[in-house]
Amino acid sequence: MKKLFIAILLFGGFVSAQGPKSTGKITFDEKAELIKKMQMDYAANEFGLFESLMVDSVAVYLGSTTKATKEELIQGFKSHHQLYKDINWGWINTETALYEDGSQWTMVWALWKGEGNFTGTKSEVPGHFAYQWKDGKIVTAMYYFDPTKLMAEISAMNTQAVDYGYKATYSSNWKIGNPENVKIVLDLQKAAERNDFDAIKALIHPEIYISAGNGSEIKGIEDFTTMFEPYLKNTMFSIKPAVWVSVVNETGDEWVLLWTEEETTAKDGTKSGIEAQESFRIIDGKIGVVNQFQKPLPK
Repeated sequence: MKKLFIAILLFGGFVSAQGPKSTGKITFDEKAELIKKMQMDYAANEFGLFESLMVDSVAVYLGSTTKATKEELIQGFKSHHQLYKDINWGWINTETALYEDGSQWTMVWALWKGEGNFTGTKSEVPGHFAYQWKDGKIVTAMYYFDPTKLMAEISAMNTQAVDYGYKATYSSNWKIGNPENVKIVLDLQKAAERNDFDAIKALIHPEIYISAGNGSEIKGIEDFTTMFEPYLKNTMFSIKPAVWVSVVNETGDEWVLLWTEEETTAKDGTKSGIEAQESFRIIDGKIGVVNQFQKPLPK
């Protein structure tokens, strides 16, 4: 696919309509009307006005000092329609300002809306655009908006573009999640090492579900208490986390992936150890689902 444009929010690059060089002459004129029509055409995947209003040498800046070309701009905007459906403007305002140095700009403030073809996420992104006129043509175009959701959609597209030979039954579209979720899981490990069941229980969701490493299941906080409270009172833990990662998928499901080495000592002095790979789903700030995979430590 042709280069996709991602605008990173930077400040400066042009003087705003209320800046020190403004003459105060701000109007909704023919140029503002043309720019509004051009933005509406973008939403309809039509670019005739972009072609006719912009000079071929137009200087395009997408939240950056790096200059893009007219062709790159149009191809990038066309690609939005491969990434999204139902692109429209929630609201859009345009006005033209004249500056003391004689330059003329049409400003746009708008709310962009669309639904991702790859994530299924409905997004609303505010933006500010500016177009400089000379001899009735646009010679400079600047675009400022938060690219976070666009980046997520591009990432999802790239993921789905690869033929993996399988389709994930749950989700294959993951990104890094909230680091505070990792803290919840690691606090659970620390509480186990202190044999503090009250602290552990405070981190557990009332509808906890655990698929244990031995193939058994635990359902609900009462089952969890019956299983773990006496075990914790009679066992000492030494836990060495090796890897932790917080992730979130396209539907907002939050998980923490944890790899550990765990050594336990029973009251009679019997020692054992395991390597564990566990996944913890965080629900409403508590641990709601745990999947465990374990094997004995190498001898």
